[in-house]
Amino acid sequence: MSRDLYTVVSTMKNEGPYILEWMAHYRALGFDRVVVCTNDCADTTVEILQRLEAMGLVRHHPTAIRTGGIHRSALRQARHYKEVQEARWVFVCDVDEFLNIHMGDGSVRALVEGSGVGADVISVPWRIFGSAGIERIADAPVTGQFRMAELPHDPVSRPDTGKFVKSIFTNQEKFGRMGLHAPVMPKDRRGEEIAVLPGGARYHVGGTRTGNPPVFDLAQVNHYALRSMDSFLVKRARGRANHSHHVLGVEYWDRFDLNEAPDTSIARYDAATEAIRTELHADPVLAELHARALDWHRRKAASMRMDPELDVLTSALGARRRRAA
Repeated sequence: MSRDLYTVVSTMKNEGPYILEWMAHYRALGFDRVVVCTNDCADTTVEILQRLEAMGLVRHHPTAIRTGGIHRSALRQARHYKEVQEARWVFVCDVDEFLNIHMGDGSVRALVEGSGVGADVISVPWRIFGSAGIERIADAPVTGQFRMAELPHDPVSRPDTGKFVKSIFTNQEKFGRMGLHAPVMPKDRRGEEIAVLPGGARYHVGGTRTGNPPVFDLAQVNHYALRSMDSFLVKRARGRANHSHHVLGVEYWDRFDLNEAPDTSIARYDAATEAIRTELHADPVLAELHARALDWHRRKAASMRMDPELDVLTSALGARRRRAA
């Protein structure tokens, strides 16, 4: 295992317009390597990742689906790559999740260094960002378009805020496998891991959650589950990898369309991320693939808006969007 190597692992399907910003963000955070698993993409997601792999920036592999479903299969495969095996710290996240660190210089190393010695897992709470009333898919950074979020944790009025986390973990030999929200201990060793929140407060002890609140003060994961209305329609068509029987509808939209408080804290990364994103777009192959992905997603959304079987859904979403604008 490398002394100081940080790797981010992700799974993607039809995420072409968003990959280059996401890549730029995690490189700006200080992650050294990226592993991405894909599944049955129809847009240019695979081609973008293959180009990034040829440039030495990504390890890409298609997922061979086995017992346990798409996500579990992908993460099991990813663990065999040297980018994961040699890493000191590993972070698993989706392309709509942006680690946002308020500690030190905002780097992933500042998060680790500021969370104490001896932790196996640092669990960072989700902060949900709503649609901000945006209808169309724009060729602009997601982190700049959507800056209205849920209110922070309150033990009385909002006790469930931040209860979902994404985790960066070390000491890989302790864990049976990577998980979407945290690494998974073997059954006979559960409770042995040292899991903390950003800053070092214990998150789990003996497998049981502590009473320490998952606040956003030191770090959060900006979760853009919806993005725009059109982006949500495309996501609905794609389906959910981890809950394939769930069809995304108004209930899902209402759960994640939280535009309750402005949060511009991720702007601290704007200059660094934009410099890297500009460099990636300067590659003519990536630029063309990105443009094709954007066109595919816009046309896919347009076709869904014209589908008479979705009239009730699109009408309901439109009404909600106008209220949020």
